[in-house]
Amino acid sequence: MNPALDGPVVFLGGGAVGSYVGGVLAASGVEVVLIDGWSEHVEAIRSRGLKIIAPEGESVARPEAWHLAEAHRLRRLAPVAAFLTMKLYDTEWSARLLAAWLPAAAPVVTMQNALVEELVARTVGWGRTLGAVAGGLDVALGGPGSVRRSRRRAGSSPVFKIGELHGRATPRAARIAALLERVDRAVVTADLWRERWVKLCANTMTTGLSGVAGLTLREVYTREDTRAMAVTLAAEALGVGAALGFEPAALFGVSCEDWQAAAAGDAGARARAMNAMGAQAASMIEGGQSGTLQDLLKRRPTEVEFFNGFIAREAARLGLAAPAQAAVAAMIREIEEGRRAIGIEALAQIRAHT
Repeated sequence: MNPALDGPVVFLGGGAVGSYVGGVLAASGVEVVLIDGWSEHVEAIRSRGLKIIAPEGESVARPEAWHLAEAHRLRRLAPVAAFLTMKLYDTEWSARLLAAWLPAAAPVVTMQNALVEELVARTVGWGRTLGAVAGGLDVALGGPGSVRRSRRRAGSSPVFKIGELHGRATPRAARIAALLERVDRAVVTADLWRERWVKLCANTMTTGLSGVAGLTLREVYTREDTRAMAVTLAAEALGVGAALGFEPAALFGVSCEDWQAAAAGDAGARARAMNAMGAQAASMIEGGQSGTLQDLLKRRPTEVEFFNGFIAREAARLGLAAPAQAAVAAMIREIEEGRRAIGIEALAQIRAHT
């Protein structure tokens, strides 16, 4: 039982994010139901628990683990919230599954890395959908029943930003933020859409580079060449966002104007951008891989069409230039199709396109 809440917390998607967040909540005493399609993972959790490896140490959590085919059991629960933690390309059908079986009173919280709230809201209902922007988790599955985090907890910035689609601060958003405080720093945001775009920009400037070059996230944030490319990628993404009507916002504490100026060669702006990326690396440990690199190494589909591919398509539609974003997206597709190998030489080829 969970004395602090009125019911269980559900995670649909037991990948790295769902397993880590759900596992830490379970370890803190929250009743958690983790639903996933990887049968070996579910059975491992059932038999020996979920091993959580983090810079602070190791622990074993005991969430209740269900196979995907058991999702119909949700109709007999009274969850306080259901977090959608599936891959982006699985959003539509998984939202339909929640719409079919999740009791109508339970809010659905998207904890994914792109602009999917409207799709989820059209499926489960606008009034029950919230977004949770998660930045700086840096998690990966280590095998069935094991998840690892490669970034230290309680950094200087919130990890979770919880927002209503209408932008107002509500008691339920505050309750979800308080729940996630058990995992890491969490706040309520009144501008979910802007926070989503900022997180999208952060993803497109690092995860693709990590994937095509085979570098850890810490390497991307500390190498001179990858940081220079990340500046270009950030400027392109922020430029597309401005054209779409998103308010310019700080990215890693650096203003949109500074990212643009850094990409254009301004020495002072470049130094501020480089320092900001170095500060991100300070809370990381060695070995942390981006989600894109994890997918490519495991020969799974990536989320490139929601990240670099999305930015490149929107830029083309708007008549803007985003050659670095397009080059990274094209390389990831080639790796997925078996026409390119992961390798550091990709960095020079990206530079050639820009």
